[in-house]
Amino acid sequence: MSDLTLKQQENTGVVYADPASNLTVRFRNTSSQKTLNGVTTKNCICEIIANDENEVEVADSIMAKDAVSVRVRVSGSPLSEARLVSIITAIGAKLATWGAEHCFIGFNPTTKPTIPV
Repeated sequence: MSDLTLKQQENTGVVYADPASNLTVRFRNTSSQKTLNGVTTKNCICEIIANDENEVEVADSIMAKDAVSVRVRVSGSPLSEARLVSIITAIGAKLATWGAEHCFIGFNPTTKPTIPV
């Protein structure tokens, strides 16, 4: 497990990095207006972007650094924060299962999502 430290503060968020590698995690927060039943409200967008390099063997004894990226984007009004947390928590609980089912390399999941109502 990498011990990430604050690398930089930006207008829209922060970037954490592992000083010993190329691993970074960026939190980007933006907002815009949206209309709900004719009432204008705020729409908040949170993006979490993790980037890293993974050393892989591409051929017999030929090594390469594979750039990998994981992105999470959550969007909704502050009025829906509890629902957003509920959905992302439910999805997060399934990620290891879907990884074991090879979903992240092109296969469809055999385990269906379960999201509390």
